[in-house]
Amino acid sequence: MAYATNSNGKYSGTIVASPIRPADPFQNIATVFSNEIKGALHTYQTISERNSIIEQRREWGMLAYVINENKTYQLRYGFSSNDIMNNLNWVEFEGSGGGGGNWLDPVISILTIEPNTPSDGDRYLVGTKPGDIITGTNWSSKNPGFVAHYDSSSNQWLYTIPIDGMSVRVNDEDSAVYRYEGNYPTGSWQKEKESQVRYIVATVSNGASYSAITTPVINSYDTETIYIVKFESSNIGTSASLNINNLGVKYLMKTDGYSLSDITTGDITPNYSYFVTYDGSGFQLLNTTDSGGINNKYYIPENETVVVPNNTQYWIYGDLTIDGELTNLGHVVVVNGSLIESGTSSVFNNHGTYSNIYFAEIDGLGQVNYIPRWKTPYMLASSSSIYDDGEQVSINASTFSINNTVVLPNGTNSGYLMSKYTATQSFDANVTYSIVHNLNSNSIIFNLWDEDVGDLIYPNVEKINLNEIIIKTTATVSNGRIVIIS
Repeated sequence: MAYATNSNGKYSGTIVASPIRPADPFQNIATVFSNEIKGALHTYQTISERNSIIEQRREWGMLAYVINENKTYQLRYGFSSNDIMNNLNWVEFEGSGGGGGNWLDPVISILTIEPNTPSDGDRYLVGTKPGDIITGTNWSSKNPGFVAHYDSSSNQWLYTIPIDGMSVRVNDEDSAVYRYEGNYPTGSWQKEKESQVRYIVATVSNGASYSAITTPVINSYDTETIYIVKFESSNIGTSASLNINNLGVKYLMKTDGYSLSDITTGDITPNYSYFVTYDGSGFQLLNTTDSGGINNKYYIPENETVVVPNNTQYWIYGDLTIDGELTNLGHVVVVNGSLIESGTSSVFNNHGTYSNIYFAEIDGLGQVNYIPRWKTPYMLASSSSIYDDGEQVSINASTFSINNTVVLPNGTNSGYLMSKYTATQSFDANVTYSIVHNLNSNSIIFNLWDEDVGDLIYPNVEKINLNEIIIKTTATVSNGRIVIIS
């Protein structure tokens, strides 16, 4: 620290060789006024008075207690700038009373955009982690993670810099507390739920519409909360809903941990505790007594119910016999068999449509080297005899057609497929005509006949290249048919 000296190197000003003391320890007089000294601790009534401290009494690190705020502020070097007269360098002291220490006064919400018209006393948590983009005239120059408090008397934002372990409640997030982990500005605020599990009792008025009140009261549905719900009575009908704290009616869907399906009559057991979660649009009810899957069986006995959930297939090879009940919310596939409802109490509920049950026939499987094919959308057969023994594929059928060009491997010399070019046109005698056939072949077979009389014509033929020939006849042909085979 530099001290003022004169030209002789001596301290300038009034030199005091001994402490300033009162004449008597009990004399009612102060030896110094704190607001008149340089640095240390000052006390003022308002923020405006604090901001009016003259430069000669300011010192980096000094403290100022503001009575109206019941808070202590520290003049921190470089917080906003290196200008000691810049009042944005005043920061709420981390060990001060009121909002200081490990617990800060609550904030309204978490923001990254500075409000244009704040009200006196507005407090915000400005960003929660490094990398958050902060915008606004006053906020944008600072690293995210600080707390901003607006003071209308000085028309400025006051700032609190977090320390490791500091906590603050966010008022617009139900039961949410944020705790700062690390050292500013590289640390981040971590959300801690006061209670992520709520136990509620749901009552019903019409057998389908349940309602409940939480203690303490929640003010919004939260996807991070688990509700343990005890329903006082079973449901009636094919749907059910839940309304918590009059926040809105949301439909209940049941899940076995694999898929979602509609609530059906009697699905909800009274006085049994269910785990219920909110997925953003409705509630999901998990029945922990469910096995979590379907045990496919050929026979459903009397007094037993099997439910096929949404997006689930129930496959049976052979006859499916129902003496009890099968509720199909997904798809039932019966392969090489029939659906038999044999018992007096047998019920097949197909969720409003019979289209979700399929009958498939699989024929000819299990034959070595045979490749089956689909004969109908639900019939798989190998009777067309597509045979592949690893050396060649044989297709045994009365007809065989190819809709496009077949490319043969080089060196094929027998039993190969041929390509063909055909066209009709007229020819004058002793006139040379060019024919482009595009068969890309050195070896072609050429035929020309007169379709009017049915006679073959034998013109002179000369190859130009792999795809073109020229011909000349000694007779006039008005309707000539050309066939070129490669």
